[in-house]
Amino acid sequence: MQVIPAVPDALLRKLFPVVCAALLLASCTTAELAIDLVKKTQKKKQVEETAVQLAEGTVVAEPRYKIGDPYTVGGVWYYPERDLTYDETGIGSWYGDEFAGRLTANGEIFDPEQITAAHKTLPMPSVVRVTNLDNGKSLVVRVNDRGPFVPGRIIDLSRESARLLGFKELGIAKVRVQLLAEQSLRLEDLAKKGKFPEVEGLPEEPMPEFNAVGTSNVSFSATSSSGRSSYQTEDGQSAIDLLSSSRVGEMIEVAPIETSIWVQIGAFHSKTNASNVLSKVSDISGGQISQVDIDGQVLHRVRLGPATSVEMADDLLSGVFGLGFTGARIVVD
Repeated sequence: MQVIPAVPDALLRKLFPVVCAALLLASCTTAELAIDLVKKTQKKKQVEETAVQLAEGTVVAEPRYKIGDPYTVGGVWYYPERDLTYDETGIGSWYGDEFAGRLTANGEIFDPEQITAAHKTLPMPSVVRVTNLDNGKSLVVRVNDRGPFVPGRIIDLSRESARLLGFKELGIAKVRVQLLAEQSLRLEDLAKKGKFPEVEGLPEEPMPEFNAVGTSNVSFSATSSSGRSSYQTEDGQSAIDLLSSSRVGEMIEVAPIETSIWVQIGAFHSKTNASNVLSKVSDISGGQISQVDIDGQVLHRVRLGPATSVEMADDLLSGVFGLGFTGARIVVD
């Protein structure tokens, strides 16, 4: 019989905290795995239930007005908000049949033949004007879903919207997305009263006449974060002048413009901070710091590029994400 020597008390005292930490870590890991398993099981169950409902045709729409709480997808946080001056550029994409019949994030049933779109942060429903910067086609679209969650994409349009904007075959396009404040406020008011005329197939109610007395201080000529000015239609009329009368599905033509694709790391009040950030990402690609005036404040934008293609911009963005700058985005200017 082998005799096992006794462990000295001093060694036991040293080992005790290590053993406790290991046990605690193991219990935490087990708890995390259990939570993750429950979430995956619930998601799988929801997917299976939706599949059955789709097959039986029993998916029930329960549309509602929704902004939502901050959420994370793929390690990136998104912060939904009611931004009446939203005006951004980037890469647009589209989604179609694989989601047909499924519920959107605000409880509608997705129909790829309708003029709708998904956005990561805007209220649902909202109304936006999406302009294809390459061909000048500009379409009024209703936002009723969340997405896209592919890095570098700012809006996911329905198949029909993409067709009308002329990029269905290409799959992506350089776009400008402008929130139409008056129309969005109207849909918000109706939705909060439980009215969704577009979903219910009812004719669109006439817009109330504009009355300047007592209206909210909303500017239809808001500049985007790049500081760009309003586009002009081919007959010289500002596209912004058309926003108050725009309705979902309405198309206008604006002059196509030459644009470049950039990866914007951020915009900083301090030029020193901007320089520090640029130095950290300079190994990925050449970049620059440019100034822009937003509402009277001078910001210093840190950008990489210009990229010669969307694929190159995607690669640059991936490299920037890898350095921890998860707030970076693709912009078109």
